[in-house]
Amino acid sequence: MRRASCYLVGLFLAIGLCLPYASFGKEKEKLAVMDLKANYGVEKNVAEAFSDGIRKEIPGFGDYKVLSRKNLEKSAKKTGLTQRLGSEDTQCLIDFGRAIGTRYIITGSISKSKPGPKSSIIVNLRLINTEGWDAGVRKRVSREAKTKDELLKSAKAVAALIMEKSSTQTPSTPKQEVKQKKITNSFGMTFISIPSGDFMMGSPADEPGRGNDEVWHRVIISKPFYIQTTEVTQRQWQNVMGKNPSHFKDCGDDCPVEVVSWNHAQEFIKRLNQVEGTDKYRLPTEAEWEYAGRAGNTTPFYTGNCISTDQANYDGNEPISCCPSGKYKKSTGKVGSLPPNPWGLYDMYGNVWEWCQDWKGAYPTGRLTDPKGPSAGKERVLRGGSWLDDARNLRSARRFSYSPDFRDYDIGFRVVRDY
Repeated sequence: MRRASCYLVGLFLAIGLCLPYASFGKEKEKLAVMDLKANYGVEKNVAEAFSDGIRKEIPGFGDYKVLSRKNLEKSAKKTGLTQRLGSEDTQCLIDFGRAIGTRYIITGSISKSKPGPKSSIIVNLRLINTEGWDAGVRKRVSREAKTKDELLKSAKAVAALIMEKSSTQTPSTPKQEVKQKKITNSFGMTFISIPSGDFMMGSPADEPGRGNDEVWHRVIISKPFYIQTTEVTQRQWQNVMGKNPSHFKDCGDDCPVEVVSWNHAQEFIKRLNQVEGTDKYRLPTEAEWEYAGRAGNTTPFYTGNCISTDQANYDGNEPISCCPSGKYKKSTGKVGSLPPNPWGLYDMYGNVWEWCQDWKGAYPTGRLTDPKGPSAGKERVLRGGSWLDDARNLRSARRFSYSPDFRDYDIGFRVVRDY
């Protein structure tokens, strides 16, 4: 009898200890729906009403605690981040979400398709994950409605689209390592292999600092190629060409050659091919450059939404919005002195702008395979930004151009070698 009593007491104690957990279960993940921005003839009250509709419908598609507008404003005020409530910048919203303990944020805008009474209304939403190695935009959804009433009634359908299970509850698979091979030529120029594949070239409409010429489109790189791991150095240029044109000679032989035009780069490549007895050396196409620079990433930089001056040589006084500022070296730096991107390439961002083979032109529409730009033009493409630039110009999608005979102390290049 005594043994049975002890057993029952123990059982009641165990149940008592478990009751708090059984009662409350797993804590719901917080989700914030920012008030959507009203653009192009859409009234603010319509955007707020649709935002409230999304807030109301979200719990039906997952175990989420959706913050009300009042709670959002209260949390923003408490953390001193009230200005972030109206931000469209991904990094600003990630920082805000982390500060208020919110795992997911839904943001976006509502706009009319065109001026006039017959225009439709378009909703663009983004689901942002604020935590982990894959923090950033997880999903984009667009929907079109003919009238305001139709728009407001579509809140449930839109919530279903943005909260599909695959977008929030199934984490992205970490990028697999790419098998690569290195080769070094007779001038000490090291190249690394880049695999064939496909990627999204350009930038999404909500990327901070985006240019109008960065139309987002899919590109297929059908053949692997070798690309130089660093920019062409002053030593390499002098060994091939005999004279160093660089402004920053005091930087040293291992700093990038600069003050070279696109025409000069072509002459260098011509002589390199002659000496090496081949025709495989060339400049990268614009698509190859961006593909190699991104190294499998879709964010503004391969480093994510921000890039620091410990990762690239640029004017750290002008970072991307909501990203930390850094140093400003005011000159080029030794190649390879900062960390490489995931595919083993150094200084793809900053140090010196890099010439590409292409003439500058508008991107064609649709999916492209091995694009090489227009057949003619006035300016050749430059990529990557330089020591002189702000962070916006270092973005993977940033396009710049000059005439083929232009040269300056922030312009250099790197070489590609065909298989």
